Amino acid sequence: MSNSRFDNRRELIIEESNDIGTVVLRTDIYPDSVRQLLRTHLKEYVEQRIIVYEVGMNMNQATIHYLKADSVGKAIWSTVANYAGVDATTTRTAEMIPALNAMIDITTTRRAAGEATIPDAIMYFLFLLCIASAFLLGYDKPNKIDWVVVIGFGVMLSLTVYAIIDLDRPRGGLINMDTPHQKMVELRDLFK
Repeated sequence: MSNSRFDNRRELIIEESNDIGTVVLRTDIYPDSVRQLLRTHLKEYVEQRIIVYEVGMNMNQATIHYLKADSVGKAIWSTVANYAGVDATTTRTAEMIPALNAMIDITTTRRAAGEATIPDAIMYFLFLLCIASAFLLGYDKPNKIDWVVVIGFGVMLSLTVYAIIDLDRPRGGLINMDTPHQKMVELRDLFK
C-alpha cells in the first residue's frame, strides 16, 4: 500500500511539471504584452509550487504556499479568460484553456495523494503484529535466548516498519521525493 502510494505521488509530481511546462510553452502564442504577464505569473506559480514541497513537514507553511500558488493560478486563469473574450482567434484559447485547466486540476490531485496515508487501523495492526511476534520469539525458548536471532529479528522488524512508514510519508525521512521534485525545479529554466 505504501509503495503504490509512493509511486503515485512520484508520477503526479512529474505530471504536474509537464502540465506547467506545457502552459509556459503555450504562452508563446500570445502577443508580447499578454505573454509577459502570463510568464510573470507562471514564474511565481512555479516558485510557490516548489516551496510547497521544500518546506517539508511544516504543514502550516505548505498550506500557505499552496494557497499562494492557488491565487496565482486564478490570476493566470483570469488573464487567459479575459484575453479570450477580446481575441477573435480561437486557436489560442483552444490551446491554452485545456492546458491551464490540467495545470490547475493536478494540484488538487497531488494534494489529495499527499494527504492520503495508510489508515491508522492498519498501522495499529502492524504494531500489534510486531509486539506479538516479539512475544512469540521470547516465548518459544524461555530458558535459552539466542541473542543473534533476537537482535537480528528486532532490527529487521524495526527496519521493515520504518520503511513502510517512511514510504507512506515522503515529505521527510530517508525515502523522499527529491528526485522527482527536481523536474519541478527544472521548470525555472523555462523563464531564463
